[in-house]
Amino acid sequence: MGIFLSSSLLLAALAQGSASARQGDSVGTAARAEDGRASLALGRHSLARFDAYHAHGTEPDTSVARQILDSADVALSRAAAALGSPGLSPAGDSARVLRVRAWSGRALVAWERGGLRTGAESWGPPPSDLRLSPVLEELGENLLRACPSGGVLLTANDADTYASWYMRFVRGLRPDLLVVPFRVWQEDSVFRARAALDLQLGKTGTSAWLPALAERRPVCASMGFEKPPESRGRVKWQALPLVWVTGRRATEQGVPPRDFVFAAAQMGVEDRDPWAQSALALYVRAARATPALCKALAAFHAAQVKGHCPR
Repeated sequence: MGIFLSSSLLLAALAQGSASARQGDSVGTAARAEDGRASLALGRHSLARFDAYHAHGTEPDTSVARQILDSADVALSRAAAALGSPGLSPAGDSARVLRVRAWSGRALVAWERGGLRTGAESWGPPPSDLRLSPVLEELGENLLRACPSGGVLLTANDADTYASWYMRFVRGLRPDLLVVPFRVWQEDSVFRARAALDLQLGKTGTSAWLPALAERRPVCASMGFEKPPESRGRVKWQALPLVWVTGRRATEQGVPPRDFVFAAAQMGVEDRDPWAQSALALYVRAARATPALCKALAAFHAAQVKGHCPR
């Protein structure tokens, strides 16, 4: 009887301890998530400060800009760690994308000050734990592979911009390419002036730089755009898989459609990765513009895209 009672008390104590441990784990997880969301908000605030500081139209003070971006990186790094591994939560994946944005901001400031040849030794190197979800890494690799040698890749939105920038400057793919958000080239007069000087475009305004650039090298526009930029003007675009191209030797080195991979996009849809929808929107547009891409998409069972392919 005494043994049974002692065993019962022991089991009760263990059960109570297990319940307390589970409750403690739950509280700890909630606290980490709350800290992660607060850090994400702080990182967003720092990036907004950088945008406001950078928008004044003159060459920014490098030390001030980097201090703001350092604050953003610290907050976003904390948010990503607290909110789980890539693909686990939309907020955590957003923190990782915004972290890449902070590092691309460093590069932008360095380019404006020292020229387009200024590399990671000036603004980095990026930390080894800087990561994106598989969906965005795959998207960035696909876009870089689609652009002809020596070209300039113009990007349209957060997904294609930071995916391409990450794979180019963090993972080291396609060092022959320059990746530029179209909005930056349109709105950032300091960057546009520096780029025009480095690329020998002459004096160009907001409407003349693209034709001048196309005269010197291939220009790719991500199919993140609903249609190619400034397509009603002097620039004539042609469709390749995943990008529109214009400029000198733009179509000489096209990658066969079968060589592109879409496995992560399909897995992202199944796992409800919020960035998968941005990637799929681009792939749907690409399938409409270049039907030869449909066979490659079918190989990876990308059902959402196959519905837009000819039967």
